[in-house]
Amino acid sequence: MNNRAISIPKVIRYVEWIILAVIFFIVLFIISLPIDAPKELPQSLIHHNFVFVSLFICVLLSFIFPINRPLWQRKLYIFIEIILILPCHLMGWELNLLLFLYIAKSCFLLNRWLDVIITAIVTSFAAVFLSTLNFIYRFEEMRNYWISHADKFLTLERMVPANVVPSLGLYLISCVFVIMFCYLAIAEQKSRKKAEKLAQEVEALASKLERHRIARDIHDSLGHTLTTLDVQLELANTLAKRQPENALQALDTCKQLSSQCLVEVRRAVKTMRSTTFDLNEALQTLVEQVRQNRSLNVSMEMKLPNLPLQTAHQLYCIAKEGLTNIQKHADASKVTLKGETNFNNIVLEIIDNGKGFNPDAPHAGFGLKGMQERVDVLAGEIIINSQKTKGTYIQVFIPF
Repeated sequence: MNNRAISIPKVIRYVEWIILAVIFFIVLFIISLPIDAPKELPQSLIHHNFVFVSLFICVLLSFIFPINRPLWQRKLYIFIEIILILPCHLMGWELNLLLFLYIAKSCFLLNRWLDVIITAIVTSFAAVFLSTLNFIYRFEEMRNYWISHADKFLTLERMVPANVVPSLGLYLISCVFVIMFCYLAIAEQKSRKKAEKLAQEVEALASKLERHRIARDIHDSLGHTLTTLDVQLELANTLAKRQPENALQALDTCKQLSSQCLVEVRRAVKTMRSTTFDLNEALQTLVEQVRQNRSLNVSMEMKLPNLPLQTAHQLYCIAKEGLTNIQKHADASKVTLKGETNFNNIVLEIIDNGKGFNPDAPHAGFGLKGMQERVDVLAGEIIINSQKTKGTYIQVFIPF
């Protein structure tokens, strides 16, 4: 079965063809009734052949659905179709279903709902006016004719087909509308399936992004600590052979590092499970840990408001990565960590007086790359200014 959804222009075109065909045969049948053709009836203001011409032109226009054309062409298209049908009211043929269909077309072709309402109101008034004009024009002669020829018109042979055929036509047209709405429902169902498939793809992408996030968290939280722990264990192993008394100090450092790993794991689990995250408190704890390195003077100035969990956690990891890089590579003696709001941005600054580096040079590690990825997750911007022997200045801007 073809899974392509049927477009609305096609549905409207098929409906219009069926309505035009049914109306054409009804008009042809009523006009050509051979039984006592009413030649004495007053002539209409417009010849009956006009209705066939109008229906034929409407068939030609039905092949066009100018939804992608300029607005003036769409307006002209609706105007021509309505003008072709309105004069039929002067002949007693009130083709209202076609008028309703063309008003429905205007909903898709006109940009503003006000234009659609004006079109519907003007068309309704024009149709009622022309029908009333036709009624007034023919009323007196029609009344006299019906009174004098009632015995000829009120016959079973004439009234049965004159009532059955229009009723059957209206019934078929109603079925067309039912089928049209069914096809629209089918199209909507197919669109929903496509949306569900897209949602699955988005979920898969979100899962992939989550795996990347977990990888960054492992690198930023446990990676550095475990690396340092490995170095200390190797040092303790070496000292145990040469200077056993100094190996105990290395083992104490290893114990502190293993405890820090446990703290980082608990913090990560707590962050994933909780709905709030106190960024200022977490950064204060982080700075206290860095201050254990007595050769590094760390100052902190934080004036950050309460932030969403995702934003707060990502900023914490960015600050932690920056401080860890400084400890490992910068040979700095002074570090400043600042956080504040500036207009519609959260601004995080990490400043050190270390040996600096070339920001444009390729780097083998994942530190700067991880910081950039976290900033991208928050749709922010990171600026790194650094020169050799002149320290490093990192600014992070996050929309708030």
